[in-house]
Amino acid sequence: MHSVDPVRPYLLTGAGGVIGQSLATALGPGRVVGVVRRGGNLPGPGIETTTGDVTAPGLGLDPPVRRALAERVGGVIHSAAVTSFTRPPDEIRRVNTDGTAHALRLAEEAGVPLHLVSTVYVRQRGGSAETGRSRAYRESKQAAEDLVRAARVPWSILRVTVVTGDSRTGATPRFQGIHAAMKSLVTGDAHLVPVAPGSYLDFLPRDHVAACVLALLERGATGEHWITAGERAMTIERFVDHCLRFAGRRGWTVPRPRLVDSEMVHRLILPAFGDSLAADLRKRLELFTDIVGPLTTDERLPGPAPGLPDPPDLGAALDAALDYWGARVRLVRQEVRT
Repeated sequence: MHSVDPVRPYLLTGAGGVIGQSLATALGPGRVVGVVRRGGNLPGPGIETTTGDVTAPGLGLDPPVRRALAERVGGVIHSAAVTSFTRPPDEIRRVNTDGTAHALRLAEEAGVPLHLVSTVYVRQRGGSAETGRSRAYRESKQAAEDLVRAARVPWSILRVTVVTGDSRTGATPRFQGIHAAMKSLVTGDAHLVPVAPGSYLDFLPRDHVAACVLALLERGATGEHWITAGERAMTIERFVDHCLRFAGRRGWTVPRPRLVDSEMVHRLILPAFGDSLAADLRKRLELFTDIVGPLTTDERLPGPAPGLPDPPDLGAALDAALDYWGARVRLVRQEVRT
């Protein structure tokens, strides 16, 4: 544990991101200085920000600004990250690994704790397949964690599960990979899903994740912590049910997809059909493998750190996420072939 200075604000990277916006709101004006990309999203009203670039030494801050912040802040929360598996591996590494190194150097210069918002994807789960794209992301975050463990200041690693929109409104500044999985299910595009029946899909709404991070910060937690649904994780069948009910509310009748173990898909089906498999079907199968696969086995993720707030109803949060997303994207129902 380390003492928390209630007067000195946190420096928060990725303040315009999915978790960063919610965390800036939870901290509130006067308790956080957000680092945002030039032209990127901003946190909520009243939040102080400065423009930077986590891929650059010193977080891309002008030296006088960086020195002033180092003297002023009481801790660094490193939330900035590339979470898309489709980005080039070099870009993923520059943001996720090099960016962590730059945030850590500033924390060490200031002599304050560094809190890394990491991911549950660092834990490759038994029975899950992995593509090169998801591997690049996982390895970049594993390397980031290694850097933090060697820090010369107090540190914490907060492994966050898949994040959906706000628990009440479904709002999010950017749609995530899980929304792409929703789309395939809602439109009837996912006839075959490479997830074994009975698997657990762990996710949390972003405002709850922020509340958990804040709770850990306020009690001065150090070391490694999980922020997951744990025992409350939703089965893949229930996740599919919510997506199909959303389709039904739009007046669509969508066939229930077939759930198949991902190892069977990637070791038998894809090699057997090879180039004859339609490109769009292969892409959908790889999407589910990348996004959902590492989270869905017959075992749950490690449970959340003790004493964290109880999560809201995940079914209601998923419905809110579906409604928010569905009102802002163009959805075309796939024709059912008989």
